[in-house]
Amino acid sequence: MQAKMISFHVPEDQKLLAAFGEVALRHEHMNHILKMTIKSLAGLTPAEAVAATLYESSGQLRDRVRKLARKRLGEGKPLLKLQALLTTCKRLTEKRNELVHGLWAQELDGNAHVRDVYGSARPLPTVQELQELAKEIEELLNGVGPR
Repeated sequence: MQAKMISFHVPEDQKLLAAFGEVALRHEHMNHILKMTIKSLAGLTPAEAVAATLYESSGQLRDRVRKLARKRLGEGKPLLKLQALLTTCKRLTEKRNELVHGLWAQELDGNAHVRDVYGSARPLPTVQELQELAKEIEELLNGVGPR
């Protein structure tokens, strides 16, 4: 099989780029909620929680919440509810990571696409797909975040 020549691709569609940006912003809001959950579970100030979690990935934040919650809450309904929320956070992060960490590229005489770490290509997401992901994150945060 002959290797195909690709080039980097940044879409010109401003609505697509705006929807992509909204996903990135809302995902960071979700990480902040995880940091503030660590704050509450560990009895820290907001500044201490942010400093203690600086440069931690979403997965590391979820793991820390899980460990602190088990110690602080013990087994029972509150822990199970929090674990369900963490599972939702993981699913949303995985969807976001497919897009943010994928290589947006275009074959010289082909369509633009997103390549994963294994080189598998999928079509660029649509504006609607990105807006739906941003909305899912927003709805999750509206259920657990500051009101």
